[in-house]
Amino acid sequence: MLDVTTLAGALVVAVGGLIMGSSVWPYKLMRKYQFEHWWLVSGVVGLVVMPWTIALVGCHHPWQALRALPVSAIVLGNLFALGWGIANVLCGLCYYRIGVALTGAVLSGLGASAGAIVPMIFKGSGRFQDAPNLGSPAGRAVLAGVAVLLAGVLFAALAGFGRDRALKNLKQTSGGFLGGLIMAVTAGVLSSFMAFVFVYSQAPIVAHFSDVEPQAEITITTGSQKQKCTVSDDGSVEIAGVGPVRVAGLTAAVAAEKIADRLRSARPGDPPEVRVETGSITATFAVFAVGLVAGALLNIGFAIHRLNRNKSWHVLLQSGREFMLAIVIGINFSLAVTLMGKGMLLLGALGASIGWGIQQAMQMTGGQMLGFVSGEWRGVSGTPRLQMYLAIALLIAAGVVLAYGNTLAKGL
Repeated sequence: MLDVTTLAGALVVAVGGLIMGSSVWPYKLMRKYQFEHWWLVSGVVGLVVMPWTIALVGCHHPWQALRALPVSAIVLGNLFALGWGIANVLCGLCYYRIGVALTGAVLSGLGASAGAIVPMIFKGSGRFQDAPNLGSPAGRAVLAGVAVLLAGVLFAALAGFGRDRALKNLKQTSGGFLGGLIMAVTAGVLSSFMAFVFVYSQAPIVAHFSDVEPQAEITITTGSQKQKCTVSDDGSVEIAGVGPVRVAGLTAAVAAEKIADRLRSARPGDPPEVRVETGSITATFAVFAVGLVAGALLNIGFAIHRLNRNKSWHVLLQSGREFMLAIVIGINFSLAVTLMGKGMLLLGALGASIGWGIQQAMQMTGGQMLGFVSGEWRGVSGTPRLQMYLAIALLIAAGVVLAYGNTLAKGL
């Protein structure tokens, strides 16, 4: 049976996935803006303005937090972000070489698989470092969930091909098919790097951007021992064998160091690693603000390149309505990735794998729902429509199987 925390985490990443899958709906209302126009505006808003504003305003001492961040976390996050940015560019090229339906299927299948499986082999940061192995019951459940998800991707691709045939909407592809397929495979693996930005760099960034407040609920992990407690009015928490430790007014990172120092004094020897978590949502925004700089530069740079090539900068100011719609796309993206990260943390040690899998399943579901609502399936009946219904059912079933796998991990 799903516990409350698992259910909450699954729902949060599911909502994030649905938002991500349908995030670009405003572009269907645009008449003047082309891809590069809304991509530039939404990229600036979703990758720069929104996450950085919330991260800086939500932290009491943001500049100190930035200076205290380990360089390794910043570099690692941005290396993954660079890979994700390359995936976006390759995706656009693949649309022209091998078609939209096949590109979408390859990217979704490989991206979902890599993002769910890799963190169980190479452990992530913070609570993700305790993820079970692939051979565990929870690991086997994840593999089963990924298999169901891939089946959903397959039927979605078949439905997409069938829909295009029914609407006689097949576009001529250009360039070599093999080269396009290789690019699609590369982009599929790199697309999972969006999740890896969070999985492998979140712990130090969240810790430095989280503030401990009086009367706040916090979680303190010392080695394998975890305790939830409330910070008292005087700003202290009671640590077993140590006594009260004043932590209010500190960042979670500094509070963890202070508790570790007290433990070293009380228990000479090899003290366990200490982690303090406040559940700060603004700190989750900070992870993507800091970790996606390279991806932001690449995506925004690509849009600028297209604007220069097409000499279409003037179009940006021709429609205030479409400018605002592009801003909405950026807000949707930033909100979606933040919900993904927050849901992963709620899901616990296996949250990296489970959260990404559910997010991908719901992202594809959200995309297909947008297609139905916007009329992409109008006039299509028979086998393609049935295949799409089956695909959506399989994607939802995959999310349920993955959530069940998380309960097995918590039972270890």
